[in-house]
Amino acid sequence: MFRRIFSHHRALSVCTRSLATRHAPNVPLPSFPITGSTRSISSKTSQSKEHGDSTNKAKKDIASVEDPFSAPTYNIPEKPVTFVEGASYSVVILAGLGIAAAAGYAVFKELIFQPKEYKIYSKALKRIQDDGQIRVRIGSPITGYGQESRNRAARQRIPHRVWTDEEGVEHVEVNFYIRGPHGHAKVFSEMFKGPADNEWKFTYLIVEIRAPSTAQIILESYIPTYNATK
Repeated sequence: MFRRIFSHHRALSVCTRSLATRHAPNVPLPSFPITGSTRSISSKTSQSKEHGDSTNKAKKDIASVEDPFSAPTYNIPEKPVTFVEGASYSVVILAGLGIAAAAGYAVFKELIFQPKEYKIYSKALKRIQDDGQIRVRIGSPITGYGQESRNRAARQRIPHRVWTDEEGVEHVEVNFYIRGPHGHAKVFSEMFKGPADNEWKFTYLIVEIRAPSTAQIILESYIPTYNATK
């Protein structure tokens, strides 16, 4: 009997507690006071921030310092040039200028002043082109060239020899080839510069016809007169 009354009373108290819990008002959360541990955490955070700022400032200062090895090379003092070195440089420069001047003079002489062998070649070719018996044999027009070659430079080069006799008279010998529509030939010529008038004169001019038929034609033959009293 007493057990049933105690069990009924216990169940009634549990139900009352659950109903009170469901209909209880919202209770605000308690606020805790700032203790010493909270202050220490805040101070550590501020110290770490200050340490980071100081580190960044130090990096900027290091970056702004000028590297002595990256300085311009014109700030490096040059070694003074000795007298021997200066003299050797001058000799090299003068030698280079001399070579350049010689080359320039050779080109200028080649372009402006016609070499002697080309003068003789031109005179001999003009004399041959004006001769009727050469035109009859090989035809006209007649052209001349230095050598029988496909090389243009070789064809333009005139074989020659320049020499001076015992009286100081200058002689120039040339040989070249001529060709016409009907044949070709080889030319041998020599001219000398007359001491009286300083003009070039033929010593001999010989044309050897090689095609269409062989023949030798002497266009000029000069024997200079010598003074026996000398």
